[in-house]
Amino acid sequence: MSEPSIFTDPHSDSPMEYLDAGAPTQSRRKARPWLPIVAGAVTFLVVLVGVGIVGGDWVSRNLEMRQLVTQIEVSEQAMATTQVDVADAIQAFQAQTSPTDADRTTLDTALKAAATKGLAGVTNGGDLVTSVKVVPWHKDIKAAQDAYLAHNHAWQDYLGRASKDAAEFTKTQEVVNTTFAKAEQPMRAAVPRPDLFKLGLRVNVIYAADPTSPDGSGQQA
Repeated sequence: MSEPSIFTDPHSDSPMEYLDAGAPTQSRRKARPWLPIVAGAVTFLVVLVGVGIVGGDWVSRNLEMRQLVTQIEVSEQAMATTQVDVADAIQAFQAQTSPTDADRTTLDTALKAAATKGLAGVTNGGDLVTSVKVVPWHKDIKAAQDAYLAHNHAWQDYLGRASKDAAEFTKTQEVVNTTFAKAEQPMRAAVPRPDLFKLGLRVNVIYAADPTSPDGSGQQA
């Protein structure tokens, strides 16, 4: 007899046989145990870079503000020196029992000289403040720089007038006073937190001075 067919007779009670279809058309993906490790490493690197950027920016802020405060202190010292020179000239005049016209001329000359000398020092201080480089996104430090420069320029205008007319030293300098007051809040706001170089204390010193100048004119440093 011939070999039996793989197909049964449709009228037969024997079950139909099927050929093995083989492996599935899409094989199962193999497990990749290294994926969580790689994902964790990438996450760690992203966090590390982020922390590095934030930390670097904090250091940069501290360095910029330290330089700005240092140059502001140079400017303030020039103003304070001018006030002392003016006070000394006035005190020498007032020490005269019966001041003469010659004494008044000497006073006038001394006051103009103090103004001229002071103008050079204050202008240099303003140039130093201007020279401080601040990155564009440190807007608070830039605001502090601009606010203080307005005060420095007010002093330059004041001493420029006084170098020609010593009577300026007898007047209250409102622009000098108001620009000094307006610069305080931006300067304090620009101090980084944490304060790496104790810049807040240095700003306190700048604004702790007696607001009335030695010559009685009332202008602040």
